Amino acid sequence: MRVSYKYLKQMVDFSFSPEELAEHLTNLGLEVREIQPIGKLEKIVVGEITSIRNHPHTDKLKVVEVNIGEDKLSLVCGAPNIKEGLFVPVALEGAILKNGVKLRKTEIRGVTSPAMLCSEEELGLGEDRSGIMILPSSLPLGENLSRALDIEDIIFDLEITPDRADCLSMIGVAREISALAGAKLSSPFYKLDERKEKKSKAIEIEIEAPDLCPYYTTQLIRNVSIGPSPLWLQQSVLASGAKSINNVVDITNYVLWEMGQPLHAFDYHLIASQKIVVRRAKRDEVLISLDGLERQLDESMLLIADSDKAIALGGIIGGENTQVQNYTRDILLEAAYFNPLSIRQTSRKIGLSTEASYRFERGVDPLGVKKASNRAAFLIQKLAGGEIEGDIIEKGEPPKEKKKIFFRPRQARHILGSPVPSSTMNRILRRLQFGIEKGKKGWEVAVPSFRQDVNREIDLIEEIGRFYGYDKIEATLPSLSTGEPRESFDEQTRKKVREILQGLGFYEVVGAALSEEDIFNKTNLSLAEGIRVRNPLSKQQEILMNHLFPHLLTIASYNINQGIKRIRIFELANVFKNGSSLKEGTFLSGLILEEDFDFLCLKGIGETLLEGLHIDKVQFVRCDCPYLSSKERLAIKKKGKSLGVLGKLPRKVNDNFELPLPSYIFEFDFYNLLSFCTQKRRISPPPKFPSIQRDLSILVKGEIPAEKIRESIIDAGGKWMEEVKLFDVYRGKSIPSGYKSLAYSLTFRHPKKTLKDKEVDKIQQNIINLLERRLGAHLRRRKPKLTNKK
Repeated sequence: MRVSYKYLKQMVDFSFSPEELAEHLTNLGLEVREIQPIGKLEKIVVGEITSIRNHPHTDKLKVVEVNIGEDKLSLVCGAPNIKEGLFVPVALEGAILKNGVKLRKTEIRGVTSPAMLCSEEELGLGEDRSGIMILPSSLPLGENLSRALDIEDIIFDLEITPDRADCLSMIGVAREISALAGAKLSSPFYKLDERKEKKSKAIEIEIEAPDLCPYYTTQLIRNVSIGPSPLWLQQSVLASGAKSINNVVDITNYVLWEMGQPLHAFDYHLIASQKIVVRRAKRDEVLISLDGLERQLDESMLLIADSDKAIALGGIIGGENTQVQNYTRDILLEAAYFNPLSIRQTSRKIGLSTEASYRFERGVDPLGVKKASNRAAFLIQKLAGGEIEGDIIEKGEPPKEKKKIFFRPRQARHILGSPVPSSTMNRILRRLQFGIEKGKKGWEVAVPSFRQDVNREIDLIEEIGRFYGYDKIEATLPSLSTGEPRESFDEQTRKKVREILQGLGFYEVVGAALSEEDIFNKTNLSLAEGIRVRNPLSKQQEILMNHLFPHLLTIASYNINQGIKRIRIFELANVFKNGSSLKEGTFLSGLILEEDFDFLCLKGIGETLLEGLHIDKVQFVRCDCPYLSSKERLAIKKKGKSLGVLGKLPRKVNDNFELPLPSYIFEFDFYNLLSFCTQKRRISPPPKFPSIQRDLSILVKGEIPAEKIRESIIDAGGKWMEEVKLFDVYRGKSIPSGYKSLAYSLTFRHPKKTLKDKEVDKIQQNIINLLERRLGAHLRRRKPKLTNKK
């Protein structure tokens, strides 16, 4: 947002220098990015043409005598509009023009020319380059041109935060300065001449989409004279960062800059049937906008139309088919209040942000619509000779909700940590145009319509802090606890997870919760499970992620391209699940990409993590995760609750991210881990009695999981079964087709005596019987070796 120091001085009588004002604005939260002097013209003075004669050597040039007060100059000029008696700008030797050229005394076709007559464009005072700039004859001869025209100014380039839409105007910034300096604020003036009585209904307005446009107004102004704007208006428009076009369009841009309310002027006679329809666009409807581009529209977009065609994209840009041109005589001035969310979504969809959309999507003052319209109509009357016909024609109503907030001065002092007097708080809020009604327990504060960012008591406290001055609030140290700070169990577990994984060679990464739609296609995730954001800032931030590993793949791809060959990374962060309602949960995800790594190594990492968190007796079972390879994937469960999954990603996913090696991932639900995690591991005393170990080798059908066999062994082993370990899996020549051989190591121990072989033999036979009944397993017997007997 660009603001003019000179104009601010006209609106508020303050004594701050430009540097002091910049510091004050920054302290108020309106950061000044740059201070830029404009309009200062060195060695360019006011002159009067006293005589013109033909150049002796060419017909295209003239020799011009100019009076610059204390001196007279003779120079060469070829401009077509020069004539005796005109006051013109004269650039003297050493002057620097807009294009950066430094003027020197020169000889043109044998005639010395020590100076130069300049056009608006050459001086940077406008766009006209067709001839010499004509100055008012009231200016003093020889006076520096920028001082004579009073065009020297200082522009502040402000960084306005998205919540402060009220400061996207000169009046908004002036209001802040007025409250700071305690000086009176002068609002933009308008006094309309008596309105010409309308002969008939000038325009009919129909609002078909009141949710997108609750309030729409127009004014008909007849007999305008379209032409160049006066110099002060051109300079103001240029200072605001816009481009001067003509007096009517410049006035709408000027009022936008001045009051923060976007306006639009239509050529009245180009509106079919003199009817305005505010509606949603039709599917595949097209509008050729003022910039000459064809805009493809859809049903979500707000359109301004007449009875035949689209004439503007509501709140963003007008249409080429109704624009004001030199031949326009009657204009229809539009001022409205549009739904900020609708404008923001449309602006993002079509990839166009304008000064109007920038303000509408942040929220304009709903009660300032008619004020801005009348201010523009007043300036059009004054500068373009327009005649206003009838009153403002309006449809709908602006939002009129009066917000009132309960405010407690004592709470404000507590939050600010400073004994700010109640009288000071009262003065600050009233200067900011808040209404106050005092009560016994607190104040009832009425919020002005232009402060849509103020909704809670804490917002009022922030206003008091800004204007009281944070530098006046003394710094205090927090009270120190005598004991060591205690971490919650959640924090301790997070810390332990990080320690375990870092010990396994992993690096922690931190990613964004938002991603683009394309990442779902790249990773075989269902787009229906993603949660789409209604108003994304960009295409890369349009969906809330329900998994962490896609982000890990993106990071891995980047690092591979940087020449990193071994990758072990993890992330502990929140994800968002889509169901009957939005659910947010914390997940732990890791990615491994390195040579000589396989699924058993991945399972080992999972087991090490669980062991480090003191989570035992888990089950590794088959899972049907669609984003993992069907041959190498497992789910981890305990007591029927899912802890996570681990597996290999399909080759297609690797190719999508240009990864040269197979990638393995694990994903854990952190809070499910937390529910089984214990802070301390229980330590059992060393056993007093020896154990007995037996090996058991069985044949079983190939589709039966090893974990199911292990569970059956434990069931049959009873309370003397201490440990069951699978140490061999074999499919080969001596194994029947469709079967596999599994070898388990069984450990038995009695807590109160030494077991005998006969006792263990009996248990082992029970195990074999149960496996045969439950799973159809058979004891695998080795064939005896054949020997030759003599």
